[in-house]
Amino acid sequence: MKNTAIKENHLYGKAYTKGKSQAGKYVVVYILKDTKNSRFVKADPCHRPLNRLGWSVGKKIGGAVERSRAKRLLRESYRLIEKEKGTLLSHGYLLILAARVRINGAGCQQVREDIEKSMIKLGILAKTEPAPETTDKK
Repeated sequence: MKNTAIKENHLYGKAYTKGKSQAGKYVVVYILKDTKNSRFVKADPCHRPLNRLGWSVGKKIGGAVERSRAKRLLRESYRLIEKEKGTLLSHGYLLILAARVRINGAGCQQVREDIEKSMIKLGILAKTEPAPETTDKK
């Protein structure tokens, strides 16, 4: 399913000022509970809450090519997290992923792990519990 983007500038400002944030090596994650999420639940055919996403990539990252690559990395990393750990991910939030300068030269796996760690610290992604190992001693 395609993610719903944050298009209004005031929502970015609210997430930055009133929301919680967690900085990682490559990405800063900002979250804020979405008060207008019921509107999107009604519009969704499955009637489930979802996260609205925003990406922030500044000029410090580099030229247009580097900024576009950073945005693609952020989108793909979030998509993989949602695909693999969708049941462990809390929904109903405004989620802003802001790239840091170190994202240049980073791979998708590194960025994904950084976002996951930040989400776990913020409490919107539950840790996966390893399956208990069974040892059969005969």
